[in-house]
Amino acid sequence: MTDKQKRTQRGRPKTFDREGVLAAAMTAYWREGPSGLSLNEVCRRAGVSKPGLYREFGDEDGLIDAVVSLYAKQMLEPAWAMTRKDQPFSHTLQNMVDFMTNGSESRPIGCLYAKMQSSPTKLGPKSQAHLQQIRERAIATYASWLEGARARKEIADQVCIEVAAEFLHAQFVHILSQVAAGEEADNIRAQAELAFAGLSRA
Repeated sequence: MTDKQKRTQRGRPKTFDREGVLAAAMTAYWREGPSGLSLNEVCRRAGVSKPGLYREFGDEDGLIDAVVSLYAKQMLEPAWAMTRKDQPFSHTLQNMVDFMTNGSESRPIGCLYAKMQSSPTKLGPKSQAHLQQIRERAIATYASWLEGARARKEIADQVCIEVAAEFLHAQFVHILSQVAAGEEADNIRAQAELAFAGLSRA
């Protein structure tokens, strides 16, 4: 190898592994919560320099925004897809609660979305706006699900769809917060059953 080739190789910038950095950052924020981590620690766990991260994402707000997008795709979309399946409302509701409370060694406990919502002062304007969009989409998804259940005579006539959709969203976030806090899964499911008892038609 010539001296010129060696100099060219040394000066060649490394390829930035965006997907790898996002996956590592998502796991870090998911485990610790955004308030429990410095950006330096996120960079250390992701194996990237802070200047390199800034070049790719702009700032920590840009990184968190990208992490939220990845989390929504990998975790929230599959949960919302359950509401579009052709099965009774009560079965879908039970499946969603089971999905939230069943542990998995492949992912941290709890919900990154819930942890982000509980740490608004850590978030910048971009990620805050993104979380609000997710909240609105979640509520719209639950409202559509409830409308279908009402059409099939599966929920009580007196249930207000808009209020019930926000109630479902709040309860799901609460369930995931309980999971993150280490509450017993059976106890969480029992509380959820009691909380949702007024939705289904007797």
